[in-house]
Amino acid sequence: MDLRIAYRHHLESSPSLEEKIHAKAERFKKHFKGKIKVNWVCGVDGNVHHSEVNVHAGDHHYHAHAEAESLYKTFDLAAAKIEKQLQKDYQRMKNKIHRRGNETLMSQLVG
Repeated sequence: MDLRIAYRHHLESSPSLEEKIHAKAERFKKHFKGKIKVNWVCGVDGNVHHSEVNVHAGDHHYHAHAEAESLYKTFDLAAAKIEKQLQKDYQRMKNKIHRRGNETLMSQLVG
């Protein structure tokens, strides 16, 4: 997994932030075979914290944005949005396979 973390708007990196982001991003790996890229951007505007997550795996691309008063809360919200998209995409592919019987589509996703 290739994880890139960026901080915007005078937000400083810390080991606890990096650890939390890494733990959230690790959860995405179970949905894919092969290499995935995760870009995580964190920022703050006044009292509002932002997290933006982009996940790229083969032909699959997922994006989530979250805002909250706590930066750690934005990590949870953004990761939940990505996981919801992954589950929805998995179910869509699974239904497509059942309709057509196409095993090559299923080989891209891990369930």
